[in-house]
Amino acid sequence: MSQCGADGNPGKDIDLNQHPLAIGLYLHIPFCSRICHYCDFVKTARFAADDPASYLRMAQSYAEAWVEALQREYPAGLEFRTLFFGGGTPSLLDAAYRPFMESLRPWLRPDAEITLEANPEHLTPERLDIWAGLGINRLSLGVQSFQARGLKFLTREHSPDKAREAVRMARAVLSNVNIDLIYGWEGQDLADWEADLDEATALDIQHLSLYTLTYEGRTPMARRHRRGVLEALPDERLEAMYLMACQKLRAQGFAHEEVSNWHQPGFASVHNSIYWHAGSYLGLGNGAHSFLNEYGSPWGTRWAQDANLRWLQEGQGHLPAAPTVGGLLNMPGVQVEIERDAPEWLLETVSSGLRTDKGININAICVKTGYDFRPRPSLEHALRQGLMQIDADGILTLREEEWYRETGWALEVSLSFVAP
Repeated sequence: MSQCGADGNPGKDIDLNQHPLAIGLYLHIPFCSRICHYCDFVKTARFAADDPASYLRMAQSYAEAWVEALQREYPAGLEFRTLFFGGGTPSLLDAAYRPFMESLRPWLRPDAEITLEANPEHLTPERLDIWAGLGINRLSLGVQSFQARGLKFLTREHSPDKAREAVRMARAVLSNVNIDLIYGWEGQDLADWEADLDEATALDIQHLSLYTLTYEGRTPMARRHRRGVLEALPDERLEAMYLMACQKLRAQGFAHEEVSNWHQPGFASVHNSIYWHAGSYLGLGNGAHSFLNEYGSPWGTRWAQDANLRWLQEGQGHLPAAPTVGGLLNMPGVQVEIERDAPEWLLETVSSGLRTDKGININAICVKTGYDFRPRPSLEHALRQGLMQIDADGILTLREEEWYRETGWALEVSLSFVAP
């Protein structure tokens, strides 16, 4: 059977003639005082004292070039809904962000969500005041655990007491504070995880991001895992930890917005929602990714900046005098994803949507792709069992417990969209 209606809305990201291009902005700060053994992000602990300032000047030049190019492309103008300083360790810097912020301020919405990732050991009242004075209104603290054993295993520099102190310090200045926690570290049991959740919710925070430890890439932990020195926790225990978080955070008034993210009412992550729901965003810095919805093709354009730090030395000389989007995409160090098509867009849309409380809009997908939605037997069974549901508006959502298995469901749902 087909579930697609005639009233689906493809949900275009922009209207070139009437509304500004409203996008997110991400700046990657690759510098770290030391490297955590689980981290697979682009980062370096080997840098000269003046490298961060040079890097920020470079990022500012790129940002200004992109603003000029996008304003030329979109007649109604440009505005940044969000700005996110990620890393690496953005909290190594404070007043150094001022020129970058002042340069971008004309294009930041008055209500823009401006987030900075921070390590607890870097927080001081003076540094918090500087960040707040620059317009940063949301802090994301990499606590990772309140257990000394967990912090030692994860090779974090702060202590449990410093983590608690940092949260209290941040809450004294900012009204929107997120805590990152990691579960699945070696030796962790359900009691450890429950203690971490209890500690976090007792600290009057507005948002929680809870991530499963993964052994990825060329990290020291991944190498030890491949050699059999480290053993991942069994899937059954990880799932029990996820379900415990769902239950405990719901009881504390948190809403579950995405498989790894919870918020108090009014404090959902605006920046992350852009990623999850196919919004447009611009990524600056080493390894940063970008996406323009419906630019270049109906399926949008994705690209990434080279992760190599030579960007710091070489990039600025390549910036065109009169930048265009096409010209910036053809610069050295920019890797554009080519040959995007409907199936690729579909799998992305389904995969990201199914792990959120908003789900996916079947009707909108049908209108955009021209496909019909014909649920496979596994989906028919899941609908009968209540593992997923489709409402009167064609919104398909997974039950919260099933978000943890989104990868498998995404493939089944994607294959249920077929050419007529």
